[in-house]
Amino acid sequence: MSNTAGKALEVAQALSSARFVLITSHRSPDGDALGSELALWEMCGLLGRQAVVVNRDPHPASLAFLPNLAKAQVTERVPAELLDQVDLVVFLECPGPERPGFPELLPKPLVNVDHHLDNPLYGTVNFVDPEAPAVGEMLLAVADAAGVALTPTMATCLYTALVTDTGDFRYSNATPRAFAAAQRLVEAGAQPAAIAEALNDHVPARVIRLQALVLGTLELQADGRVAVITCTADMLKTAGAFPEDTEDMINIVRAIDGVKVAVFFKAFAPDTVRVSLRSKGPINVQKLAAAFGGGGHENASGLTFHGDLPQARAAILPGILQLLEKA
Repeated sequence: MSNTAGKALEVAQALSSARFVLITSHRSPDGDALGSELALWEMCGLLGRQAVVVNRDPHPASLAFLPNLAKAQVTERVPAELLDQVDLVVFLECPGPERPGFPELLPKPLVNVDHHLDNPLYGTVNFVDPEAPAVGEMLLAVADAAGVALTPTMATCLYTALVTDTGDFRYSNATPRAFAAAQRLVEAGAQPAAIAEALNDHVPARVIRLQALVLGTLELQADGRVAVITCTADMLKTAGAFPEDTEDMINIVRAIDGVKVAVFFKAFAPDTVRVSLRSKGPINVQKLAAAFGGGGHENASGLTFHGDLPQARAAILPGILQLLEKA
């Protein structure tokens, strides 16, 4: 039995032994996070287990089409009456136990399913595979180990997880393993054309208004190799938008010819700035994010900076220039 199959079996056994499973992921859930959560929720039901999905932040509008989305609750704290029922917690795509924002869950038995290189194996059960293209792909192995047949709704959620985390199969994690998973999910009922349309062609007007404001802040530094954009609470208010509406805007400026690193400063609350980092090629932004308590992948990472916007810029941008020099 391969290591992947063995770890997937440990997860399947933990799920099968539980009575009530709470599933969560990192704050500001993306396609891999939410798609994986909803697929695992359905898997638990097919195993005869009660399950609930709980997130700290709302999902971006692009994911509103996902099946069973109504099962995902958004709350700042897990209610005590729910916590009392839970006997197993699953963290998906969380390189650290603090990422979901629910410290009240940590005393519970915890399954950690992730594909980040810097995951410290904090779970009671750990299924961590940095070579996996997405956590959604890893859940295929869990379904196999649990003897659960894929349904069309599970396939839709897991294909969404896969296609978003590989950037429509454009990123370096678009490996043969990713395409093999995609084939299997399409055969199980996922419809690539319909999913692509849902992800890309139903953008609310408020998001376009916000994009216009954010892109108006564009700065090109280091001879055009660094793109910097900013979003503030006032800009959200002007556009009638929400923090989750900023999802994927950083990829617009990352695509600029000559840009090697894109930085997105999001100042929505006093003395707190969320920073998204994207890079191309060998420039490892994960190391910079980790230096500030964040994390992610080599070419896609993020962090939360405790301070105001000028302080965040002063702290982060010199580190970006150092990365360029090393590369």
